[in-house]
Amino acid sequence: MGIRLEESSFRILVNALCGIGKVGYAIEIMNCMMNNGYGLNVKICSLILSSMCEQKDSEGVVVMGFLGEMQKLGFCPGMMDYSNVIRFMVKQGRGLHALNVLIKMKGEGIKPDVICYTMVLHGVITEGDFKKADQVFDELLVLGLVPDVYTYNVYINGLCKQNRVESGLMMISSMEELGCKPNLITYNILLKALCNSGELRRARNLMREMTLNGVGVNLQTYRIMLEGLFGKGDIEEACVFMEEMLDKVLVCFCSSFDVVIYGLCQRGLVCKATELLKKMVAKKVDPGAKAWEALLLSSGSEHSLEETTWAGLVEPIAALP
Repeated sequence: MGIRLEESSFRILVNALCGIGKVGYAIEIMNCMMNNGYGLNVKICSLILSSMCEQKDSEGVVVMGFLGEMQKLGFCPGMMDYSNVIRFMVKQGRGLHALNVLIKMKGEGIKPDVICYTMVLHGVITEGDFKKADQVFDELLVLGLVPDVYTYNVYINGLCKQNRVESGLMMISSMEELGCKPNLITYNILLKALCNSGELRRARNLMREMTLNGVGVNLQTYRIMLEGLFGKGDIEEACVFMEEMLDKVLVCFCSSFDVVIYGLCQRGLVCKATELLKKMVAKKVDPGAKAWEALLLSSGSEHSLEETTWAGLVEPIAALP
């Protein structure tokens, strides 16, 4: 029709295509826009880059290739652009590539914020490069950035993965000195590490400490302690924890309960297993197949269950939604 599109028309098209995930077509429209004599639009470049990073099927090579081509045309990526690329690389499991983006970012005179460092820290820890993780954490401190609770949680998780639980516990003091209060995730990470290393006494003390500091426990906290106690053969306290979970935590199903009931049956403590199952049913907690299987297999032993007991358990279960 001989009508020349204005820059705003191209921008509307690019916005719409990115909005429906058609990033390839959006790039074609942007190229068409430049071929029609319009200069490179920085906002459009940022939008397309962001949309590429949100696509699950995008590849790191393609994203970095697009970024490089746009830079050749005069595009100067900002903090948000680099943050999107770093986040994309970390989600893709390419923590070391994310680190390279961080280095590139600094080389172009852009100072990364604590969010960028936290994402990169998470990425390199996931890849198992703990030496680089220490370097990244030290660097952000040297630059004068103040780690937040998310940064500390990522770093503490990395320490625990290396079985450096003592160092992880010491980080709590560092956090408090900087006015950063440990949260539930912080304590759960350390509790799990202590239980995995068999230090149940210290885990109990840490759990008491967190409640004294005003950090409430959740289902995950109880599961960590329950699995730790049961794994080390402390059946009596594991049962106490299980009963406490049923009393204090709203839960519809917990696989750890099945493990405890199964273990009790394996040890011949069928009566205790039945008592706990009754409490589960009373609290509207649905027992799993493993719990029922264990009790059924144990019913033929000397600890056999009476028919009335089974009826009392099955009827409330049938009434559950």
